[in-house]
Amino acid sequence: MLERHLALSVSPFDGETPASIAARLACRNETPPRDLCSDMGLRWPYLCSGHPDQLSLLAEVSGVDLAYLHHWNPEQIGIGRYRIGQMRSTTGVFHRCLTRVCPLCLEEALAQFGRSGAHQLLEWNVLCLKGCERHEVALLELPRAATSHETYDVVTQLGRHQDVLRSAADHAAPHFATDFETYVRGRIRGQVEADWMSGLELGQLHGACLTLGAVLAGDPADSLSKLAPEAEDDYCLEGFNVLSSGPIALENCLEALRGRGVGRRSYLSSDLGLFYSWLQSVDDQPEMQDILDCVHQFATRSYTMTPGKTVLGKAAPEIQRISFETARRQSGLGVALIRRLIAHVDLLSEAEMVALRETTPAQLARAVAFWRGLHNLTTTAQRLNIAPTQVTVMMDLGLIGHIKFGTALRYAYAADVDQLLSQVSELPVLPHLQGFQSLHQFARSQRISVAHLVAQWRSGSLDGIARAADVAGLRGLYVPVGQQVQEAVPACREGNLPLLDAAKRLKISAGSVRSLRNAGYLRGVTERNPETNHLHQLISRTSIAAFEQTYLTLGQLAADVKKAPIHLARQLDRAGVPTLDCGGGRIRVYDRALVGEF
Repeated sequence: MLERHLALSVSPFDGETPASIAARLACRNETPPRDLCSDMGLRWPYLCSGHPDQLSLLAEVSGVDLAYLHHWNPEQIGIGRYRIGQMRSTTGVFHRCLTRVCPLCLEEALAQFGRSGAHQLLEWNVLCLKGCERHEVALLELPRAATSHETYDVVTQLGRHQDVLRSAADHAAPHFATDFETYVRGRIRGQVEADWMSGLELGQLHGACLTLGAVLAGDPADSLSKLAPEAEDDYCLEGFNVLSSGPIALENCLEALRGRGVGRRSYLSSDLGLFYSWLQSVDDQPEMQDILDCVHQFATRSYTMTPGKTVLGKAAPEIQRISFETARRQSGLGVALIRRLIAHVDLLSEAEMVALRETTPAQLARAVAFWRGLHNLTTTAQRLNIAPTQVTVMMDLGLIGHIKFGTALRYAYAADVDQLLSQVSELPVLPHLQGFQSLHQFARSQRISVAHLVAQWRSGSLDGIARAADVAGLRGLYVPVGQQVQEAVPACREGNLPLLDAAKRLKISAGSVRSLRNAGYLRGVTERNPETNHLHQLISRTSIAAFEQTYLTLGQLAADVKKAPIHLARQLDRAGVPTLDCGGGRIRVYDRALVGEF
């Protein structure tokens, strides 16, 4: 066999690529790399591509250790994928056909070895490493040659651009390695202890750190191509500081990003921005699963989800947060009502209720369950078979528990209504109508409300109550004729008075109050009842007060002098005291100045 070892050989620089060694070897033997390879049984294009058989032949020719050549060879392991030392990478962050050098390293090597000192280190072609670790200056990228194989010939490349190299060495820009760059170099050289990012390829590590750092810095860019190149180092360092601290630090960072949008509802895609969109592009890469799982768990725990929604390629195992719009569709309730129900059930303050931007299925279930235990006035009135106004009186008397949700609307507790109806069902069935009056008839005859009668019945002061078998609710109650009842204490009412309350105050009939109103002595007002949304005709309280300063009704006068109204009316008529003319007739209202002696 022919002796392949060359007498004029070279010693490799630490981290030098096989193609660079071959180019220097050819320079030392004063021949082009392609010719040297042809003479020694190698093929220059295949050597540039790092074919294993070519590396073995190069080891024989140069005397360089084969293991060294394999370690620093940018071996292609797939389409657009390479092994870079102890890491894997893609063409996005590593360009094999590129001449990037440290001008000071080259200046020293050329001064010591001449043209054969021109060399290329593997890590210089890693694009996210911007400087030389030894000299702390920025790397210089030379123009590309006409062909890729010419670019691999680093000796010829540097010879073409020696003026550019010399100028760069004289005016080298400082560049201090960041923790991110130090970590990447350590990974390439196999000098970093294993951590949760050990399985990441260089492109994945760079992409994760860069996009997370950009979001933390508030960069609004929505794609990697729109990021400012001058900010890349800062972004990578910012993202690396979070990711290098482990999953808990990443979750804390994501929580901080979520809480950064004060005053608005949080959205996963907007809060995590470019970091989330980049993760979506790599959610099928197994090396990314640890980071993907961490973000997926945080997202499903912290953000609203709709049934069937996937996050980073995986469905949420259990919906933990839902938007109020989803809650509205699921429950059929309005968003404002849902908020108030949640605030009541979970004992939230008004400020905490206003701050709610989303809810949880469990929270919604509690609110809906509580809502199902309530009835509005209309439903309560229908179940009890009475008028809604009587329901409000029963609420005021404490017969039915009720609640408000920040408005005037009142809702009755269904359990109280059920209990009341259960007590009605336990009453004996009315054997016959003789000697009984219906509850409503009896209330009219006694001039007392149905609600007050029910209150007396439940307190045990109204005996003999029975029910009709074919009439539902309270309308089916019957009271023995002649039953004694207690006088109802009128509730103190603020504001304008309903017709009957005005009549009680003035101690005249409701018809007389209408006549006084129609004649202009009293002023009528129309108000909307916020509980029933109905319009009601009321009597102005101020007009009643003004009326009482001038006039006195027969009932009021009789109460003052403690006489029966009928006897007092005859006495006034005999004395010639005139009643009040209301246009359509006269009513027993007297001028105070004319009844002084009575």
